[in-house]
Amino acid sequence: MKFTLSLTLGKEAQSKAATINNFFRDIDAFIQRKNYGNGILEYFIICQIINPPNGYEHLFKDIKPKFIEFKSLINKHTGEPLVIEKQFSYSIKIKREKFIEFINASDKESIKMIVSEILNSLSNLDALPKKVKDFDKDSFKEDMKRFFDEQNLI
Repeated sequence: MKFTLSLTLGKEAQSKAATINNFFRDIDAFIQRKNYGNGILEYFIICQIINPPNGYEHLFKDIKPKFIEFKSLINKHTGEPLVIEKQFSYSIKIKREKFIEFINASDKESIKMIVSEILNSLSNLDALPKKVKDFDKDSFKEDMKRFFDEQNLI
């Protein structure tokens, strides 16, 4: 299984982009060594670390948990085909007061804030459709907690 991140950062948080991307690469490397079944091939988190001005919050909507069995697209810009298969996705956010805390914290403390959001978001797996039978969500949740614990992030 692949663990993927889409990162949206407010300009004040741009300095943390490399740290966050490296952290998600570490999670991906850890997850790829595991086998949870073939029900989910990609676990995709849209991570928004933002502080939108008043009146612009609607541009950063929460993305509810979604499972895509199969979808074939064409990239508008390159014309290349794109196939999405057995992808589970949703968003997490750090905004407003937490955003200010995030940008003022050390890199490790900032990562701890993301970890807290990820751990809270694991309950989204309970929204998996019944057709996803071959995925061991309990083992996945436990492995994620163990990984964060081993990294001293919880």
